[in-house]
Amino acid sequence: KALYGLKQAPRAWHMKLDEDLASYGFSASDADPSLYIYTDNNGERLWLLVYVDDLILVGRPGPTLNNMAAKLEVLLDARALGEPTSFLGMKTNYDRENKTISIGHEWMTRELVAKFGLEEGNARVIPMTPATKLTGEGELLDVSIYPYSQLVGGLLYLSVASRPDIAYSVGALARYMSKPTMQHWQAAKGLVRYLSGTVAYNITFGGGENASLLGYCDADYAGDLDTRRSTTGYVFVLNGGAVSWSSKRQQTVAASTTEAEYMAAAAAVKEGLWLRKLMCDLDMDNGTIKIMADNQSAIKLLRNPISSVRSKHIDVMHHFARERVQRNEVAFHYITTNDMLADMLTKPVSEAKHKLCCKGMGLI
Repeated sequence: KALYGLKQAPRAWHMKLDEDLASYGFSASDADPSLYIYTDNNGERLWLLVYVDDLILVGRPGPTLNNMAAKLEVLLDARALGEPTSFLGMKTNYDRENKTISIGHEWMTRELVAKFGLEEGNARVIPMTPATKLTGEGELLDVSIYPYSQLVGGLLYLSVASRPDIAYSVGALARYMSKPTMQHWQAAKGLVRYLSGTVAYNITFGGGENASLLGYCDADYAGDLDTRRSTTGYVFVLNGGAVSWSSKRQQTVAASTTEAEYMAAAAAVKEGLWLRKLMCDLDMDNGTIKIMADNQSAIKLLRNPISSVRSKHIDVMHHFARERVQRNEVAFHYITTNDMLADMLTKPVSEAKHKLCCKGMGLI
């Protein structure tokens, strides 16, 4: 595929973008309203991804792609930038010899590290040590001196855009934005020290890796010491790189490990079904989504109609997730905890496990 980066001129944003693009044959994706799809009379397709005034046009090299790029320049008062090397702060690297594409936020990471004066500090090998237990108790932080919210805010964008390796740590720190303590500030600075040693980390796709979408889901039972809620973590990998991930504290307290893992599985099913729908729009029919889990009890609940006493929210998720398994839309398979890539999205892990997870998500 060839890509064109386009930049809209600084003017009022089109409020009738759907209508304008429809006049050129584009239709919005059902999975993502910011993705527009064009199909010509010969069946050749183009994809236009829009984020405010930044656009990327994707298609097979040839006159169809070139002509549409020229038309969009006129329609949207945009200027073509050629093959995109940067999009939304993400640097894109193409290695055609090895058939890989890498994305990352190296310059943004360097700026963040330098902003807080930690570029010369000792780099850490993991974002947060397994011994770290964050709580709401402790010496309150003077936020007029220590810009905690500013630091965590900068880390949040990195964690959702190209750095799944810090997603858990940032999520845990963000829980204390209203009343941070010195412990939280020290943990945040430790995370920046980790970034100072990994500024060049990119998610790399391709290189002969499996082109099928593969998911991993996990949960850390009662890991939050303040609320005793569990943490859900999942990641989906395509062509050797992570394309979607989440680390989020569960909304209710789980009564058992099985319940916590089951809620994590339900969250992964929702994301997997959405990705399946999106991939169809990208002409990438993946069939049944394969999701790996490391809890045998949760897998048995998903595969078998077992009756048990459950609260309403578990009952609803039970029927939703099991229905999708029975429809063969998703399939759960057992994997050992040692091989679970989503482990680092639920809690701090050891250096060896952190490296394994990073490698499995294409972070190199």
